[in-house]
Amino acid sequence: ISLSGNEYHRVQILDPATGTGTFLAEVVRNIYRRFENNAVMWDEYVKKHLIPRLNGFEIMMSPYTMAHLKLESVIAGFDPQSHTEQNQRLQIYLTDSLEDPKQNVQQIPFAQWLSNEAAEAAKIKNKAPVMVILGNPPYSGESQNKGEWILNLMEDYKKEPTGGKLQEKNPKWLNDDYVKFIRFGQHFIEKNGEGILAYINNHSFLDNPTFRGMRYNLMKTFDKIYVIDLHGNSKKKETAPDGSKDENVFDIMQGVSINIFVKTRKSK
Repeated sequence: ISLSGNEYHRVQILDPATGTGTFLAEVVRNIYRRFENNAVMWDEYVKKHLIPRLNGFEIMMSPYTMAHLKLESVIAGFDPQSHTEQNQRLQIYLTDSLEDPKQNVQQIPFAQWLSNEAAEAAKIKNKAPVMVILGNPPYSGESQNKGEWILNLMEDYKKEPTGGKLQEKNPKWLNDDYVKFIRFGQHFIEKNGEGILAYINNHSFLDNPTFRGMRYNLMKTFDKIYVIDLHGNSKKKETAPDGSKDENVFDIMQGVSINIFVKTRKSK
């Protein structure tokens, strides 16, 4: 499709906290299953249609580097001839996802490549019709992400379902990073008009009264919401249905859930 003078594949995928690229690598593996018996077509597809669809943002250098290596390895592992060409890099950028996409990118003379990374990421934020956002965003109750752009978006979660400001003495849990990444993803799906937001994240937004405005806002935006609560919250002292210990899928105290939010153009 053509947007703002740029040509894009209609389905654009973004992992905004890509880490070492685990989710994007799995996307590649799933797509490859359609090409297992046709390596020649895979090679051409990678260059023309796969790499232009995959986008990732990461704020830390080490996982950013690992993400590039992992995806290169996964793609090449299916077909040794399908290494990305020198002029076609993977669209994984070292950047802060929650920064204002409209702000001017500062030019850093001694690190021009860093300025270029931010500029390329801004193009995706501002222009790409992102349709699928997925991943495992960070959890941090004491969020350091306090930029004006994301805080303005967060105001939609700080309202009562009946209207007006959320009546909570201490709504600080709404400022957790994972909540900001959900709002980030929702913003891009809304801007695109349709799409899927799929995260595994802290499950506290599901039943905590503080998140009632967030839940209401998500239900207004999306047409279908699928949630698998994996529990595992050590503070709740829950037990499994058979009476055994409630264990977490990760080695953390905070329980998690898998959440899939779907928005279509045929909204009722």
